[in-house]
Amino acid sequence: MARRNRMQVLQKLAEHTEAEASRRLAERLKLLSADEKRLEQIRGYLADYSGSNQNCAMTIGALRSNRGFMERLRNAVDEQRGTVETQRHQAEQHAAQWRAARARSLALERLADRIEEREQQRRDRLEQLRLDEVANQGKS
Repeated sequence: MARRNRMQVLQKLAEHTEAEASRRLAERLKLLSADEKRLEQIRGYLADYSGSNQNCAMTIGALRSNRGFMERLRNAVDEQRGTVETQRHQAEQHAAQWRAARARSLALERLADRIEEREQQRRDRLEQLRLDEVANQGKS
C-alpha cells in the first residue's frame, strides 16, 4: 500500500506540473496571438498611409512630415516583429516544457498501472494458493 500511496503522490505532483505548464503555454500563446495581431495592424497602417499619400501634391514640409511618420511606422513594424519573434520563441520553450511534463505524467501513469497489475497478480496468486490449500485439505 505504501508504494501505491507514493505513486499517487508522484502522479498528483506530475499532473499538477503538467497543468501548470499547460496554463503557462496557453497564456504565452494568447500573448503571441495578440502581438501578431498588433503587428498586422501596424503593417496595415503603414500600407494604408503609404498608399493614400502617393497621389497627393505635398509641400516640402508635408513631405518631410510624411516621410518621418512613415519611418516611425516602419520602426514600429520592426520593433513589433522583434516582439513577435520573442513571444514565438518563448511559446516554443513553454511548449517543450509542457511536452516534457506530459511525458513524465504519462510515464508515471504507465508505471502506476504496471505496479497495480503486479499487485493484482500477486493477490490472485495468493488467493489461488489459499484455494488450493483449502481444496487439498478437503481431499485429506
